[in-house]
Amino acid sequence: MKNNKIIAILITILFFGIGIFTLPDYGINWDTINHLPRGQVYLHYFLTGNKNYSDLPPYFSEWQKKGEWYWQKDNTLSFQPDIPKNSVPRLSLYQKAGVDFNYFMEKDGGHPPLSDILSSVFNLVLFQKLGLINDVDSYRIYGIFLVACLVGLIYYWVSIVYGKFAGLISSLSLSLYPFFWSESHFNTEKDIPETAFWTFFLFSIWQGVRKKSWKWILLSGLFFGLALGTKFNILFVGFVILPWIFFTSRKLFIKRWFVLSSFGAFLSGLIIFISSWPFLWADPITRIQKVIGFYKGIGLDESTVSNTYPIMWILYSTPIIILILSIFGLFSAVGKVTKEKNSLSLLAILWLLVPIIRVTWPGTVIYGGIRQIMEYIPALSILAGLGGLYLYDRASESKKVLVGFLIIFSFIPITLKMISIHPNENVYFNSLIGGLSGAKENNFPFWGNTFGAAYRQATIWINNNAEPNANVVYAYELIPNIPRIWLRTDLNFHNSNRSGFLRKGEYAITLPYKGTENRSYYDMYLRKFLNPVYEAKVDGVSVVTVWKNEDKYLKKQWIEKYDNNVKLRKDSEGVVFDMGMARDVSRLEISYNQNSSCVEMEHGRVRISVDGKMWQDLPGSLPQDWLISSMGKQPKDGKFVYPFTGQNVRFVNLFMSPSNNCLKNIINFKLYYFSD
Repeated sequence: MKNNKIIAILITILFFGIGIFTLPDYGINWDTINHLPRGQVYLHYFLTGNKNYSDLPPYFSEWQKKGEWYWQKDNTLSFQPDIPKNSVPRLSLYQKAGVDFNYFMEKDGGHPPLSDILSSVFNLVLFQKLGLINDVDSYRIYGIFLVACLVGLIYYWVSIVYGKFAGLISSLSLSLYPFFWSESHFNTEKDIPETAFWTFFLFSIWQGVRKKSWKWILLSGLFFGLALGTKFNILFVGFVILPWIFFTSRKLFIKRWFVLSSFGAFLSGLIIFISSWPFLWADPITRIQKVIGFYKGIGLDESTVSNTYPIMWILYSTPIIILILSIFGLFSAVGKVTKEKNSLSLLAILWLLVPIIRVTWPGTVIYGGIRQIMEYIPALSILAGLGGLYLYDRASESKKVLVGFLIIFSFIPITLKMISIHPNENVYFNSLIGGLSGAKENNFPFWGNTFGAAYRQATIWINNNAEPNANVVYAYELIPNIPRIWLRTDLNFHNSNRSGFLRKGEYAITLPYKGTENRSYYDMYLRKFLNPVYEAKVDGVSVVTVWKNEDKYLKKQWIEKYDNNVKLRKDSEGVVFDMGMARDVSRLEISYNQNSSCVEMEHGRVRISVDGKMWQDLPGSLPQDWLISSMGKQPKDGKFVYPFTGQNVRFVNLFMSPSNNCLKNIINFKLYYFSD
């Protein structure tokens, strides 16, 4: 057992080292802006009692002005700003002056904040106090640390029950699970910590039952509290633990030490949960009900995908070798259930099934792949270890060594694949669906979604290639998805610079995945009219794209014309333009009369049709300033410009309310189309 501990520690150190080394390659999670400011606020309150940052030196005041910000050097974990370190306020960019304790007392109520707080502790020590690690990556070392401990624990746990070989295969399966590896670098406020704490909790319970130890049972309360303080998934662990204890050690239910220590563990977990979340303190019952309502809202709804979708995602996103070994392991585990005392096999089966059943049960919903139930992955890895052992044991004595090496070497292909697609491992799909390109071809739900991780590749390219003082925008997304310190200080990073068909030369970044092609005019324009200047691809599919919106990158030169014979028809709901024949529309320009008898538009939308019967709503609503941000709000001041992307239509309908809005007072208009 001593050797098992040493090997487990070495595996932990190895994973941590590789994880830290690769950390600067990954972008941040889309949810980061919702978590880290909250973690910093609560941490500052716990440490100082202050409800704002008035006791700290001010951060940069004008983040768009050169000299009032800094650029963190690319591809490095260490703190390396482009200005002297002593001129950088040693605060985090997520310590926002306007987002304070009182703000969260009003706005909080989603996922619990404990991992936000613990991530902020790592930032406080490694960046703010020691200046060793850069501002953003310092938060994420928390996740790498937890996962390294988790991988080491899986080895140790399996090895003390089934031997070193099974432990090695289990730890390899967990480490080389592409989705898990990738997410461990940036999904460090919710799903990764929850998976780690869920596993630590189960191990503590297993040890407590196996050793008849109230100390282990009490220790499980710590991990229950950490998990509950991170995400409510841990509440479903009862469907794993209770059947397992009933089947393997049911007499414990009447043992005084077990009942008392279990109650103590549950109580200590609740104390950790409540004490770590100041939002709950004013009215715990009402506010916990609000949190429960939040989880009901995201977990119980009419699903837009099949209930079998999570199962199919696991089938298609699990490396083939791990699938094969886990299938053998499942058969082996079923056979061991009645033979093992304190059966890890049964625990692993329940552990695998409960999270999956939870999101495939009728009336439940899951979105964004399977990141919300990542706790199934350690269980699958344990079963893969059992599967490897099953094949090893069935080999003849003369061939055991060969079989063992073959099983270990069978992980080489997935290792090479992960290296080749790094750092985009979380969009990995296996050969059963044809890789990411097959998932795209089959329109598999959420194909290609990196959840923000791929942005960092785009920022590195822009930093190296963009001309001084260039404008940078997203095709659609929100500014906080890329920390400002990841872009050169001379770059003007703001979505107001989207220029569409005006082509003013801005760089546009986006993550192409299922559903993004037609979500906005700007998305459609970029894809149809421009050649990208940069793409990071997996299996031939772009996972992050950069365009430069200027004439030299046009796919072809487009000629615009307009027809003076377009007919206009008004009705109570708006106006309809009829071109008399289907054409590839380019844009609509209207001059209209504003007077005292009309009002501003409150709501509108644009619809198009080939035959005047079947209508298609174009994305977005009116009035808005997202169409071409650099032109401002549309309609405005007697002018209205609406761009199209060459849709082949005959009719254009402006549906608008109220009926007496000024845009209906058309003075003149031009409806342009593309001509070959």
